Amino acid sequence: MEFYTYRIGEVFDRFSSGKNITEEKISESGNYPVYGGNGLRGYTEISNFRGECVLIGRQGAKCGNVRYFKGEGYMTDHAIVGVCKSNHNAKFMNYALSSLNLNRLSGQAAQPGLSVGMLKKQKILLPSLENQTKIATIVYQYNNLIENNNKRIKILEQMAENLYKEWFVRFRFPGHEKVKFVDSAIGLIPEGFAVLRMKDVIDDYIGGGWGNDDEDKNYPVGAFVIRGTDFPNVKKGDLSTCPFRYHKSSNYSARQLQLNDIILEVSGGTAEQPVGRAIIVTENTLKRLRNKVICASFCKMLRLNTKIIQPNYFIYWMNYLYETRIIDRFQLQSTGIINFKFEYFLRKGEVLLPTPEVMKAFACNIQQLKNQIDKLAESNQNLIKQRDMLLPRLMSGKLDVGEKQEKVLEFKPKKTFIEFKNEFKAAARKDGGLTEQDLEELYKAYCDDSLDE
Repeated sequence: MEFYTYRIGEVFDRFSSGKNITEEKISESGNYPVYGGNGLRGYTEISNFRGECVLIGRQGAKCGNVRYFKGEGYMTDHAIVGVCKSNHNAKFMNYALSSLNLNRLSGQAAQPGLSVGMLKKQKILLPSLENQTKIATIVYQYNNLIENNNKRIKILEQMAENLYKEWFVRFRFPGHEKVKFVDSAIGLIPEGFAVLRMKDVIDDYIGGGWGNDDEDKNYPVGAFVIRGTDFPNVKKGDLSTCPFRYHKSSNYSARQLQLNDIILEVSGGTAEQPVGRAIIVTENTLKRLRNKVICASFCKMLRLNTKIIQPNYFIYWMNYLYETRIIDRFQLQSTGIINFKFEYFLRKGEVLLPTPEVMKAFACNIQQLKNQIDKLAESNQNLIKQRDMLLPRLMSGKLDVGEKQEKVLEFKPKKTFIEFKNEFKAAARKDGGLTEQDLEELYKAYCDDSLDE
């Protein structure tokens, strides 16, 4: 495969920054995505670009990041819009520019940045359009499968949240029609339910650790660390951001995470993102981190009394406290950083405790959904590994793409809807579980085998 030398500016018909947009025009929802120097900023009701392009972050900590975009959106002045000439492929240029590590050109200024003029002068080796298209098609198949899996994970997470709200917010759990409601410290609750304090259901707790970058005689034990910043990824099964560090033997043995432990973030919050976020340690997490993992020093490990409460129920109670901002009563702000009043939380924090039968049924339903999430997350991990091994070989020409390439990956539904639904029959109870519409939406996502745009 032959390569030709270009200046980056020679590859694009347009290579320029977007336009400024005021903060009040950006929100969490809207018709058009807004992209800035660090990626997606939110959504708006106006657009300034339509078509296919490569976006390069021009300002900010992540300047030099590259992404492919197709559609209509708003590109801010902190992003560079690159519209390829007809003899170049935008998807391929996304990978080619990413391989250049453009962030290295940002300098050491307090606000890192890249200039359009400087980037235009950078040299890049590119194959013919035909080979660009073949390489982009192969790699994009992996990316599309990963994205489809992420969509399925999101649907499963939403199903689990809906199930919790149906059973324990609206109180439409199996058999609810025959249950009376009684007064409690948190309002009317079904008869047989109870309200306990956090200290009644938490058996043990300890702060996390951070350890050392390198192994030495004082830090001999290697283990992964889960930080608060990793929570969103870990919840959907992505463990790639969890760092591996070295720890004192005594610190590690006291903090080693076990199945169904809860990790609670207790420091480092902001007004927009208060502390109190929590995740549960699953069997899949332990397996993929080789049972060598602790939580970070800004977190606490909670070990529950499983004779009283189901961990799969408790984590959704914690998520509910966070989403409704009930958790805010346990915040303490000092010097701009929000911390968590943990001892006060133990004494005064409340837990709604369903009957053992209802709680066990809910935990079983949730476990089915979590098992599906874990399978998809593991599939994504393998796809990412395969793609990242393949990409440099394709980009360097070491792997020949001269001959016609068949699809390297295909996704086809392996089950009919009836077979698929039967896997979720315990969670699909008419009297409070997943609805037929929920399952149809999930099955549709599973059967989405589009490998194009």
